[in-house]
Amino acid sequence: MEIPIDKIIEILGDNIQEKNLSNQRIKVRALKDNSDAIEKNDVFFASKGHKFDGHDYISSALEKGASLIIAENKEKIPKNTFNYIIVKNIHKAKIDLTYKIYGISSNDFKIYGVTGTNGKSTSVTLMHHILRQSGKNSTLISTVEIKINDKMIKEPRNTTPGILELAYILKKSKDSKVDFINLEVSSHALEQKRITNIQFDIISFTNITRDHLDYHKTFEEYKKVKLSFIDYLKKNGKIIINSDLLDKKEFLKICDSESLITYGFKNNADYVIEKMEEKLTGTEFILRTNKDQKVTIKSPLLGKFNVYNITNAFIAAESFGLKTDEIIKAISTFKGVPGRFQIVPTSKSLGFYVVIDFAHTPDALEEVLSTASSLTNGRVIIVFGAGGNADQGKRKIMGEVVSKKADIIVLTNDDPKDEDPDKIIEDVKEGIDKNAHLIIIPDRQKAIDAAISFANKGDIVIIAGRGHEKFQLFANGRKVKFNDFEVAKKSLEKLKRGQRK
Repeated sequence: MEIPIDKIIEILGDNIQEKNLSNQRIKVRALKDNSDAIEKNDVFFASKGHKFDGHDYISSALEKGASLIIAENKEKIPKNTFNYIIVKNIHKAKIDLTYKIYGISSNDFKIYGVTGTNGKSTSVTLMHHILRQSGKNSTLISTVEIKINDKMIKEPRNTTPGILELAYILKKSKDSKVDFINLEVSSHALEQKRITNIQFDIISFTNITRDHLDYHKTFEEYKKVKLSFIDYLKKNGKIIINSDLLDKKEFLKICDSESLITYGFKNNADYVIEKMEEKLTGTEFILRTNKDQKVTIKSPLLGKFNVYNITNAFIAAESFGLKTDEIIKAISTFKGVPGRFQIVPTSKSLGFYVVIDFAHTPDALEEVLSTASSLTNGRVIIVFGAGGNADQGKRKIMGEVVSKKADIIVLTNDDPKDEDPDKIIEDVKEGIDKNAHLIIIPDRQKAIDAAISFANKGDIVIIAGRGHEKFQLFANGRKVKFNDFEVAKKSLEKLKRGQRK
């Protein structure tokens, strides 16, 4: 596309402090704030982020063919640079220019957003599945994948994309005649205002427990940021909360009762979960709706946490006007999200189960281990570690949780990033009971091999912490290809070959 410079100036308005423009028309291929992604005729926004300052990459963007630079700091504009605009507020400039140029608005869609410490990916992915099974055009934006209808667009870098990428996905969605958007919203996205300009028809809170305290500093700050999501609700929108895990009274202080829908096992919820039964083949439960109707829901997913996620998506789908029978049928065919209590199928023939899960917080570990215990009379073996450059305070607590819930603990590396891996392991070990059956194997592949070799018939091996992730992260940005599911699958194949000899 080619945009008259007058149009850009008009959109930015009084946000402009200074401009130096050589052309009246500027070719604009796309809008970017990542210099690595710049191609010829892209506009580059020089933004100061949490770790990096985009102003330091202006020269790189120009070398790659950026047609226009929009920045806040004139002092960092390289000499002899033409076609730049200095603005007072780069965040506002991104929002104003992107949404106007792409011609998009929240009113173009019905938007379902989910926040919480755990359960976001499963809830939004299930909702997308329900909509697709019901013949609706839908976009999924999750930690695991971004899809427009059934087409994978990309595997994301962040839980919630940045402003420019998110706007571009909305544009592509509008071009594809999508009616529904399903979006995971992280605390980082709320704090960094990545969803500015988006208003939601339905906002859901799964839970709020300890996480990301390396970024938010205190749990109170983290919680406050999460609750600020309510500010993005459309007029007459709905807020769905798990009232078993969240305090309804706290929400009624910041929203009206008519907008609030609760669910849980307790009888005072609007949607009450009853008679939950689970086997390794799946889960069945009864859901009593806010109209006092009882529906039977069957799902291949396992765990109380997934019953919560299913109920969450059921309520949202019903609120969007989908038929109950369509919703129930779609739930029964949803096989889950990669890395979320995902059974490695080849383990079954060996008489035990290997499960991959993303659990990387104390409460998530507790839920996963409790589910594993309820599904077997055998032992629960866990492989886990803690991530680097993250909340150090939760490491000891994670150790305490696995001590109480697992029969055999294999402590290993997760993503150490820039921290000393041995120090991280020691931090976790501090919380593990001295009488626990603990084995420390820093090499994650060897740890997974060992845990699988320990397993007897009837045992469950949980490989926790990394879920769907495809790379292990080490110091100085080093990435090593590593996927827990694939590594476990190869380990199981090796074990089978050994048994055949």
